[in-house]
Amino acid sequence: MSHFPSDPDENAASIVNLAEVLFGCLDAAGARSVAEVGAFHGKSTRELLDWAATRGARVVAIDPTPEPALVELAAERPDLELIERTSVEALGELEVDAVILDGDHNYFTLSEELRLIEARAGLASLPLLVLHDIGWPLARRDAYYAPERIPAEHRQPFVEHVFLLPGEPEPVAGGMPFACVATHEGGPRNGILTAIEDFAGAREELVFASVPAFFGIGFMWHRDAPWAGEVAALLAPWDRNPVLERLEANRVRQMTERYRITKLLDDLEAANEPREHLLRVLADSRALGIAEGISRVAGRGSPAFTRDQIRETLG
Repeated sequence: MSHFPSDPDENAASIVNLAEVLFGCLDAAGARSVAEVGAFHGKSTRELLDWAATRGARVVAIDPTPEPALVELAAERPDLELIERTSVEALGELEVDAVILDGDHNYFTLSEELRLIEARAGLASLPLLVLHDIGWPLARRDAYYAPERIPAEHRQPFVEHVFLLPGEPEPVAGGMPFACVATHEGGPRNGILTAIEDFAGAREELVFASVPAFFGIGFMWHRDAPWAGEVAALLAPWDRNPVLERLEANRVRQMTERYRITKLLDDLEAANEPREHLLRVLADSRALGIAEGISRVAGRGSPAFTRDQIRETLG
């Protein structure tokens, strides 16, 4: 049994979980061409295509190693242009109204993407920029799909196949799994929110809004864009909303606790620990407490099980 997820969106990580906000902003900006960097398996790309079909817009997907599902989507949808190159290779030649940046989540890559977009369009004509995964865990920690593509002088010291937990700057024994991330969280030139802040901080004409949900989604635009006021008004209720921040923090805690317990149980099972031992570990876990609470609500005060019942059964 593997504790690494097989479903690429099992954590509600797709940007289309914020579809109402995303498509609302694209409409407000009058976007008729959208580039999606990091299209991966094409789930969000398909949603973008459905939106674009009703607006007469075109969609460009950029991914150097697209999953088979995305390749198949491009074959069945002539309205999709698939560019199988890195974003750094492709963005300097692309002219679009909006860019969704959801690719290699590290300071160097995002900084280069932003630089190329600005060089192509000019700061005053900057397209609407949509930036995903600006919250935990990659706000202040680089991740690398292919570390060899990052110049050594711009690459953080990294570790592979590790686990992360909120509030822990170093990898831990169990938590959310990552294939390759910076060894330490924080510090200069580390993480994508750091890259955004450094880029926007050097350009006072830019506006940045942050929606703290589903790992965080940011929007950046020039304050004098003809559609700037409409986008700003749409995002105002969501921008840095404290209720959303608390909900997201709670969602992340529960998600990472599930990962931590799953890995612990996998390790015990691999070591041929008796089933009674597994139940004792589960009985003492926060994950069981959360599940018991949900069951108590669903059962109107009468949960299907309790932690004490399991402990009593174990003697």
